Amino acid sequence: MAAKSELLTRAGTRDHIAAGAVIVSHSLQHIYGNAFYVILPVMYTALGLSPVAAGLMGTARTTATGTAALFGGILVDRLQHRRLLILYISLFTVGFGYLLVGLAPAYVLILIALALASLAGSVWHPVSRGLLSQIYPDRRGFMISLDRSVGNLGDTIGPLAAGGLLMVTVWQQIFFGALPIAMAFGLLLWITLRGASTWQELGAKRREETRPLREQLHTLADVFRSNRGSLSFILLVAGLSGMGQGGIMLWVPLYLQEAQGLDSVSIGFHVALLAGMGIATGPIFGLVSDRLGRIPVIVVVLGGKATMAALLAMFGAGTVLTILVAGLGAFLFGVNPLIQAWALDIVEGRKLEGTMLGMLWGNNAIFQGGAPLLIGFVVAALGFGALFWYIAALNTLAILLVAILIPTVGRRSKLVSGD
Repeated sequence: MAAKSELLTRAGTRDHIAAGAVIVSHSLQHIYGNAFYVILPVMYTALGLSPVAAGLMGTARTTATGTAALFGGILVDRLQHRRLLILYISLFTVGFGYLLVGLAPAYVLILIALALASLAGSVWHPVSRGLLSQIYPDRRGFMISLDRSVGNLGDTIGPLAAGGLLMVTVWQQIFFGALPIAMAFGLLLWITLRGASTWQELGAKRREETRPLREQLHTLADVFRSNRGSLSFILLVAGLSGMGQGGIMLWVPLYLQEAQGLDSVSIGFHVALLAGMGIATGPIFGLVSDRLGRIPVIVVVLGGKATMAALLAMFGAGTVLTILVAGLGAFLFGVNPLIQAWALDIVEGRKLEGTMLGMLWGNNAIFQGGAPLLIGFVVAALGFGALFWYIAALNTLAILLVAILIPTVGRRSKLVSGD
C-alpha cells in the first residue's frame, strides 16, 4: 500500500490533465465505431448485403480487435518506455483506417479497412488503461470505468452525428472526417503529455532491462496458478457476457430499420441512447466495485442486461421501446471495466498490465468475435425478434455460471470484497 500511495502522490496537476486528455482522446474510436452502426443500414441497402454479410462486418472488427490486443498487450509490456508513442500511432491509424472505409470501392476492401481501424483501436486500451492503473492504483475501478464512460460519450455523439449527416450527405463522406479528428486529438495529447512528469516517466523515459519473453509468460502462468481458478472463472464470465453483447450494437440498428421501420435519425437517436446511459452508470459501477468488490456489481450488471433484453423481446414497441433501450444501455457496458480492474488488481507490481488487458480482449475475441455472425444466422432463421431473446439467454447463462462457480472462488480476492 505504501508503494501505491507514493505513486499516487507523485501524480500532479499536469498528470491529472494528461489523464483527462488520454481519456477524452479515447472517444475517437467510439465516435466512429458507433457511427458505423447507424451507417450500416444504409450500407446494407446500398451494397445489397445479406444478414450474414452484415454480421461478418462485425465479426471482422471484433476478431481484429481481440487478436491485436492479445499480441499487442504482450508487446506493450516489453516496450513500456514507448507506450506514449504507441498511443500516438494507434490514434493516427484509427483515423486512417476509417478514412479507407470511405474510400474502399468494394465490400472485401471495406472489411479490411474496418479490421485495420479496429486493430489500431484495440492497441490503445492496453496502453492507456495500463498507465491509468499504475498512476491511480487506489481508484483503478473508477478510472477504468470513467475511461469507458467517455467512450460511451463518443458512442452517443457518433450515432447522433451520423444520423443527422446521412440526411445531407453520402455515407462515404462521413468516414472522411476521421483522420482530421485523429490529428486534432493527437495534438491535444502532445500538448498535455509532454508536461506530465509521471506519464513521461512511466510511458516514455523509464527504460529498464528488457524481460525475456519466456520470463514474461512464466510470470503470467504464475498469476494463473497463484489465484487458484479465479482468473479462469472471470474469463468464462467475461466470455459469456461478451457473446451476449457481441452483436447488440450492430444488430439493434438493423432491427430498428427492418422490424420497426425507423429512419436514420430515429435509429441514430436510439443507438445514442443505448450508449449514452452508460456515461453516468459506468463510473458509479466502478466506484462501488472499488469499495464493495467486483463480483456483486458484475452480477447486478449482468442481471440488468438480461432483464432489459427480455423486456424488449416482449414489449419493445413505440415509447416502451425507447424506455427499454435506455434501460439496457444503463447496464450494457458495465461488465468489462470491472473485469479489467479486477485483473489489474491481480497483476499489480508484476508489469503485466498490457499483457493482462490484451489477454482479456483476446478472450473476448474468441467468445464475442463470432457473435455478430452467429446472430446473423439466428436472424436469418428466426427473424429479427429473436435478437433480444439471444441477448437475455447468454447473460442469464453468465449469471448461472457465477452462481455455480463462486463457491470455488470464495473470498480470496477483490472479486468478492473490497479491501
